[in-house]
Amino acid sequence: MKKIRLYDYQRDMLRDIINMLTAQSLQIGNVNGKKVGLGNSVMVQMPTGTGKTYVMASVVEWFLDRYDEDEVWIVAHRRELVEQMQLTLDRFCLKYGEKEATLKAKVRVRVLSIQWLTRHVEELEKEGCSPGLIIVDEAHHAIADSYQDLFNRNCQAMKLGMTATPCRMNKKSFTRLFSNLLTSPCTNDFIMRGYLSSYDYVVIGKFSADQQTVNLLKGRGSDGDYAIKEMDEKLNIPETIQRLYDSVKKYADGKKGIVYAIDINHAQAIAACYNKLGLRSVALDSKTPAKKRKEMVEAFRRSEIDCLVNVNLFDEGFDCPDVEFIQMARPTLSLAKYLQMVGRGLRINKENKDKVCMIIDNVGNYRKFGLPDKPRNWESMFAGLRAGKGVIPTYVKRVQNIIAANDEMVTVKKANTARKKMTAEQLKEYLENVTKFEKDGRWGLRVMDDIIVKPIYTYISNFKGDYAVCGIGMQRRLYGILDRRGNVIIPPEYKDVHLCNEHKVRVSRNYSDSKSIEL
Repeated sequence: MKKIRLYDYQRDMLRDIINMLTAQSLQIGNVNGKKVGLGNSVMVQMPTGTGKTYVMASVVEWFLDRYDEDEVWIVAHRRELVEQMQLTLDRFCLKYGEKEATLKAKVRVRVLSIQWLTRHVEELEKEGCSPGLIIVDEAHHAIADSYQDLFNRNCQAMKLGMTATPCRMNKKSFTRLFSNLLTSPCTNDFIMRGYLSSYDYVVIGKFSADQQTVNLLKGRGSDGDYAIKEMDEKLNIPETIQRLYDSVKKYADGKKGIVYAIDINHAQAIAACYNKLGLRSVALDSKTPAKKRKEMVEAFRRSEIDCLVNVNLFDEGFDCPDVEFIQMARPTLSLAKYLQMVGRGLRINKENKDKVCMIIDNVGNYRKFGLPDKPRNWESMFAGLRAGKGVIPTYVKRVQNIIAANDEMVTVKKANTARKKMTAEQLKEYLENVTKFEKDGRWGLRVMDDIIVKPIYTYISNFKGDYAVCGIGMQRRLYGILDRRGNVIIPPEYKDVHLCNEHKVRVSRNYSDSKSIEL
């Protein structure tokens, strides 16, 4: 059997998971009006590209070694994710089986889609099959009733949920399913330590034609995101698609990447335009036959295709480290969707360790979510105290019918390729040494000669813990919050900001409507 080799952060996460799952105190819950003992449960957050499936496989290996007879059920919401997990288990010689033909075969690891399991769970129960451990992949989808039913039927089983984004747009809590949340270091730490790729990020201008189009989208779908029909009507037009091509040509010429489209009509229109102009492209969606999807992805890996234009295919479960650019041609209000999209470009390519991914944001998602490696308050989202939803900038509500000044893209982040890869200890020491500095009346952040943030602020306070107050403007200064990595935690749009302690800030827009915000 091939040994599963883990990085230090993966070993730490595995240890914490095992400690949570084997804690002595069992929860007491109410199922169908009866008090029952509930198996220990935990949700794990790890950024896209940091090896969740390796940690998951290691948990399976640990469980099979410790428990002689109990089964492991690995459940996902899409067939593609089931296939990916099967491939991972194959690499480490772990047996699995969905048993669609016969339910009598003795297997200890079952890899199942939630749709198949919902149809066949009673048959499994009649055969005496029950899990000692349930693992849910992409567990931010586990709010669905089908997962709740699965957990209720197997009250005393251990439960493990794996996701990069433990959040919901509708602010629903995961605490009915998982009693605890384990979070990994933030994405920025993984980039600075060399486990994820550096990136450049460009976005359409604040008052560009395309940004104004997105600003005026009114419709909402059943999931609370922008309505597909309206997005297609407003953005699937020749002029906008030409600007998509122009952006790739300018910022990612000679690179290969993934484009995220609105729907199949949009994807086909983009691919047709790109092919006509010499960029080898193919449009794919969930209705594309699995065999063709596989062939196209392999052709992409061999650099026979430059661009995979997809619809909801590669935002979850797609592992291809040689993606060199990501282009977002569809806006979203979902933080999970945004991070899943950009995360596909941050995987490290072992053949090109100095890879810098180009992220091209043609729909202004940056203005709702910030940069991909901005720290997130996952604990609040997990508990349902904060929605995993983009914040529409205040200027959008004020601006109406402005004539676009220009359609030039704006660079909002340039990768620091000179920064060396760090160990966990080196990174901790490095961040502790971040200081503010002044140049020509403006303030920035640095460590020695390494510039973290260029001097663009008119004010930066001393740090209190990991945070500092930053200010923009001279006569009418507005304030926000920065962290030691230079990320904007609270945009500078308040008249008064006060750091109460290391975890709480008080903000006010007009000195009379102050409120507290947990950091």
